[in-house]
Amino acid sequence: MSTPAATHPPVTVSGISTAKWIWLAVAIVVGLVLAFSPTPQGLTRTGQLVLAITAGTVVLWATEVMNNGVASVLMMALLIAVKVPPPRALSGFADPAFWTLLAVLYYGFAMRKTGLAERLSYYILTLFPGSYAGILSAFFAIGFVLALGIPSMTVRTAIMAPIAWAMVQTLGLAPRSRGSALIMLTVVEMAVVPGLAFELGSLNGPVVLKMFADKHLPITWTGYAQVMALPTLIFCGLILGLNGLLLRPEAPLRASTDFARTKLAALGSIKRPEMITAIVVAVSIFLWATNGKLHSFPTFAVGMVAMAVFAMSGILQDADIATGVSWTLLLFLGGIFGLGNVIVDAKITDWMAGLMLPHVGSLIATPMLLLIVVLLAMLALRFLDPTAFIAMPLIFLPLQEPLAKAGIPPLVLTAPLLLASAPFWLTYMNFWMAMGDSITQKQAFSKMQLFNIANIYALSAILALIAGVFYWRMIGFF
Repeated sequence: MSTPAATHPPVTVSGISTAKWIWLAVAIVVGLVLAFSPTPQGLTRTGQLVLAITAGTVVLWATEVMNNGVASVLMMALLIAVKVPPPRALSGFADPAFWTLLAVLYYGFAMRKTGLAERLSYYILTLFPGSYAGILSAFFAIGFVLALGIPSMTVRTAIMAPIAWAMVQTLGLAPRSRGSALIMLTVVEMAVVPGLAFELGSLNGPVVLKMFADKHLPITWTGYAQVMALPTLIFCGLILGLNGLLLRPEAPLRASTDFARTKLAALGSIKRPEMITAIVVAVSIFLWATNGKLHSFPTFAVGMVAMAVFAMSGILQDADIATGVSWTLLLFLGGIFGLGNVIVDAKITDWMAGLMLPHVGSLIATPMLLLIVVLLAMLALRFLDPTAFIAMPLIFLPLQEPLAKAGIPPLVLTAPLLLASAPFWLTYMNFWMAMGDSITQKQAFSKMQLFNIANIYALSAILALIAGVFYWRMIGFF
């Protein structure tokens, strides 16, 4: 007796929009123009082709013509097609920075799945008064605490923005009012910026680890925090203060903390999976901070062991391996990490050093001005690179050695790149602002409010960098 074959619903295939076809054509044209232009002096033919492929891929990433992970895979295929050795084009997936990223993304998944992140958020909200200053300070504290265990700014935004939007609606603030815009724009910033204080507090961390590895430079969790923690705190304080001045709410706020207390009570007592997750995160931070002092266990290996603990305790299920983290992000960053190796192999960094050094050489005697120029260059490149993951090594790798000889340590050079890594004059430059806009169904803030707060972000970054220079001099960094 035969069994009828199972039927499956037809797969729906949606066509590509006209706008995407246009941007695909733009990407191809950009790549071809760079590939067939005269080879610039000091750049090899291979280097020129690598730049052409990179430029075309950046257009694909910025316009999201296709899935960014797929665009990254396509980039690697094109690099191989122009005679880049496959082990180098694909080397990003063998890089310790990639495995650090993969492992710590599951930390964020565990904190979100177990409810630990939500519990911490509501608990912190109960500790602050119900004024605008109190609410925004609470979200700064939430962002700072979550950054210790959740490196993904996307996950932190996905946790914090809905909580903030629910508060805005509970408080009865009008759509796109100054009060609504102040809370939502600042909360998204607080989901992103505090993580810069820690080596693995943001997705920029693995990029920094990769840059230092490319130059064979040592870097430690505590050394990173020593350079970045105070400037990041100053940066956050400036954002909180200046945002409030620019978007002065229509009326003072006198809210109750009942909203947070009710949500916290609904979660009940702390559960076993939450406790396990909290212990794993705390032990991991301890091991990262003491690496090279009490032990020599690599950062990425700590994360790998943590994944096993999450799996053995039942927090990480088989199905979660595929859905718990963004494989689009992992494919995307694996391609970028490999591209970093290819750029070094093709001597593109040497060529860029020849372009940059004549312009920055005269500034080496005034480190503060030099670092401000580096920060401004990073802000400018973010219009072309919506990720910051390409712009950071393109600036850092050519400048690191000559600046180190002039007495500017590599971590200090990294600081302006990190502080300027998340501007948002246009939403494509900052995925998290786009997320916030989507979560609120475009009701929280206007484009002009977004643009004005973006100016505050840039100004705050410059002021935090200036304060940082005085701080680094005081502690003897240069």
